[in-house]
Amino acid sequence: MSIDLTFIGQIVVFLTLLFLLKKYLYGPLSDLMEQRSARIAEGLAAADAGKEAKAKADAEVAARMQEARKKAQEILAAAEKRAAEIEEEVTGKARDEATQIVEAAREEVGAEVNRARQLLRKEVAGLAIAAAERVLESELDAKRHTKLIDSVVAQGFGNA
Repeated sequence: MSIDLTFIGQIVVFLTLLFLLKKYLYGPLSDLMEQRSARIAEGLAAADAGKEAKAKADAEVAARMQEARKKAQEILAAAEKRAAEIEEEVTGKARDEATQIVEAAREEVGAEVNRARQLLRKEVAGLAIAAAERVLESELDAKRHTKLIDSVVAQGFGNA
């Protein structure tokens, strides 16, 4: 086998072509492939971080919802308690007012009874005067006179 110049030229051209392809084609392509792999890895990492952030946000939302429900229950319980207090207060006031009305009615009835007694006393006094006039007109004796006045007064004051 003889190595001639064309064969050496072909080897030189082949090595030059190999060097040029590696430098200008394979090198940039492999760099681009590595960059793309890095971007894909970053995208996957960002997706994982997004999933974690979403999970944290969901947990925070759930916690806030639970807290809001708890506060709503507390507010509702306080409102129910206040409503019961107001109902009790109103009932107490109504009882007090009813008691005052009953007391006023009793006082009014007592005043009416006193007026009726006064009127009755006046009538009894009138009857006593009428009885005295009869006694004087008929000129009875002292015993009968006293007995007649006592009976009129007893009749008049017995009803009072």
